[in-house]
Amino acid sequence: MRELNSIEIENVSGAGFFADLGKSIGSAIGSIVDLGTGAGGLNTDATTAAEKLGSGIGSLFELDFVSAISNIGAGIVNIVEFGIDAVAQIKAKNSA
Repeated sequence: MRELNSIEIENVSGAGFFADLGKSIGSAIGSIVDLGTGAGGLNTDATTAAEKLGSGIGSLFELDFVSAISNIGAGIVNIVEFGIDAVAQIKAKNSA
């Protein structure tokens, strides 16, 4: 295995761009969802789930399949947890 020269190192330094971009887009979407649920009186965290999902989708564009599968899976799990938590909060408010 050989060492990278300075030009090659600069080219590689952009690695992760799509994952970071996906995470940023996911964060923005999650924040909007959290604002909406907050307006309805719920305390939720859609941002974390959306960040993970967005990062995973971005990793697909980078052909980083291990990170993509890991982050998309974690994002889906977080979305399900988000939904369960929101429903529980709604039920608690209706029974109170």
